[in-house]
Amino acid sequence: MLKLMQTLLVCVMTMGWMSNIQASLINDDFEDGDLGDRFFELGMGEPSIVKEYTDRSGQVYTAASGDYFAAIPTGAALIWTDVQWRKGDKIEFQYLVADGAIGSFQLHPDWPYTGGIVDSLVDDIGAWQTFSYEFTGDEDGAIALQNFGGFDSFFLIDGVSIIKVAAPSTFGLGLIGLAGLFSRKRFIV
Repeated sequence: MLKLMQTLLVCVMTMGWMSNIQASLINDDFEDGDLGDRFFELGMGEPSIVKEYTDRSGQVYTAASGDYFAAIPTGAALIWTDVQWRKGDKIEFQYLVADGAIGSFQLHPDWPYTGGIVDSLVDDIGAWQTFSYEFTGDEDGAIALQNFGGFDSFFLIDGVSIIKVAAPSTFGLGLIGLAGLFSRKRFIV
């Protein structure tokens, strides 16, 4: 009976760990090649998923990773709604500002009523950069990437990932499993 209980505890602990691993990373690398059901806001055009972008000077840009990336025109935004984040979770993505784009990373905890710009992304025009942000509190809401640049500018995005910290329930299941193992040693004598 004790062995059955220990096996059950290990199975529960493993399932909790596996479900946490599966939910630990949200990826949007745009590799489906189309805008699909992604939420967006129109500006001077609609965001699009592209294989390459040519700026006004004739410079051609390709994806930072994979084949596709998002091109966000002036005033437009890509928005991920129904996102839940906890203190310590992290978002990372690649971005490139072209033709005078002024990219912004925005958090909207009470979408669409509250929120605003957390950071402006204007560094090193014409080169892919990495943006990383660690969340400072627990919220539900939306994340937006928007271009506030000049007329006919584009804010390019690739490889958006939200990395979740381990859920406390997983640690609790691990402790239950350890307690089961220790109790087994105690009763074997």
